[in-house]
Amino acid sequence: MRWISGLFGGGVAAFFFFSWIIQMLFNSIVVGHLGLLKPLSYWQAAGLWFLITLLLAWVGIGATRGLYRLRRERDWEKVGERIERKIKEKLRSWAEEDHEWKEVGDKIEAKIKQKIREWAEEE
Repeated sequence: MRWISGLFGGGVAAFFFFSWIIQMLFNSIVVGHLGLLKPLSYWQAAGLWFLITLLLAWVGIGATRGLYRLRRERDWEKVGERIERKIKEKLRSWAEEDHEWKEVGDKIEAKIKQKIREWAEEE
């Protein structure tokens, strides 16, 4: 792979080269042998390759080793604890504020009923 990127001048040239490879493979296999679809143009193949790259980048294919290792080694217990701590802090701040909770509940109930009435009238 290094000789390809060195030969063609980097990632951009490799992208266009592999787009051409995808076009040739697709047109040969899917169209030529199976006869399922129409042939792809070069730009359709490049778009397909770009879409595949975007979709698979989040599962580790095409991602750098460092990014993949960082995601794999993440301590999910610590992440959960941090989220739980933030939720507790927010709830604590709400509880410390002086609210008349009955009035808040009545306002929420009135708004829900109003939205339901509006929604029922639309149909």
